[in-house]
Amino acid sequence: MNVIWIRDGNFINLNEELCCAIGNFDGVHLGHQQLINRTKKYNLKSAVLTFYPHPFSILKKINPYPQVTPINHKIKIIENMGIDYLFIVEFSQEIADMDKLDFINNLKKLGIKKVVCGYDFTFAKKASGTIKDLAQYFDFYEVPKYQIDNIRVSTTYVKELLSLGDMENVSIMLGRNFSIIGKVIAGKELGREIGFPTANIDYGAYYLPKNGVYAVKVKYDGKIYLGMANIGNNPTVEYTENIKLEVNIFDFNMSIYGKELEILFYKRIRPEKKFSNINELANTLKEDKENIYNYFNDKKQKEE
Repeated sequence: MNVIWIRDGNFINLNEELCCAIGNFDGVHLGHQQLINRTKKYNLKSAVLTFYPHPFSILKKINPYPQVTPINHKIKIIENMGIDYLFIVEFSQEIADMDKLDFINNLKKLGIKKVVCGYDFTFAKKASGTIKDLAQYFDFYEVPKYQIDNIRVSTTYVKELLSLGDMENVSIMLGRNFSIIGKVIAGKELGREIGFPTANIDYGAYYLPKNGVYAVKVKYDGKIYLGMANIGNNPTVEYTENIKLEVNIFDFNMSIYGKELEILFYKRIRPEKKFSNINELANTLKEDKENIYNYFNDKKQKEE
C-alpha cells in the first residue's frame, strides 16, 4: 500500500484513476470495513482518505484525542485489507475552513473518479458538504448504516463498550480483538517483587478500556503469549494520577524495554481493587492468572 501524506493542503496528482473511501475510520470497525472493501469492487485503484490528527483535536481542542485506533495502528489495519493507496490529510484549521467546492476540486486533483462514503458523511467548512454534493461531481456509492442485532456499528458505540470493559462485544463490532500497540517503558518494577513482573506500556492516544484486570494475548517478535493486563491507578502500591497500562506476560523472561508489543484484549476478569496489603494483592493475582488460563483453555475447547 502506498501511504501518501498531504501536508499544508498540497493535494497531488497521481495520474491514477481511483475509487476512494473517505472518512475518519477510527477503529476501522465492521461498518468501516464495508465501506473500505467497496473500493475494490470496481476496475479502478482502491484508495482511502483519512485525517491526522483527529479533527476533534483541532475543532474541540482535545489533544491528544483518544482513539480506538491511532494513526499508525489504522495504517496497519487498512494495509492488511489490500488497499492500493492511503491518503492522510494533515488536519488543520485551514483544512477545517476549506470551502466544499475547493475540497471537491482537491479530490479530483488526486485522480478520484468514484467516491464511497457513509450515509451521514459531511465535510468542509461547518460541515457544509454532504454526500449529495459529492454525488454531483463523482460517480458515487453511499454505504447504508451497518447494524448487528439492530444496533448500529459506530465508533461511539465501540467506545461505550470499551468504557464498560465489554471486550466480547467490542470484538464483535470490530471484527477482531481490540488491541493496543505500544512500546515498553520503564516502570517501578514493583510487580517483580511479588512474582508478577509487568511491562509498562506507553499507550499514547488510545482510548482505554475500563479500569480492571484483563485476559490478553501479547504479540512480540512474531510470537503470541498469554498474559494479564491491568489498567488503572495502582491503588494498592504507589497510586498514580495518570492511568497506567501494565501487562504480565505468562512464561516469559526476556528483557523488552523499548520494544513494541501488541496487547490483544479478550475479557475483563475483575475490576481494579485496593488491597489491604501486598500479600492479599499477590494472592489475588495468582487467582487472576489461574482464571485467565482457564478462560483461554475453555475458549480453545469451544473452538475445536
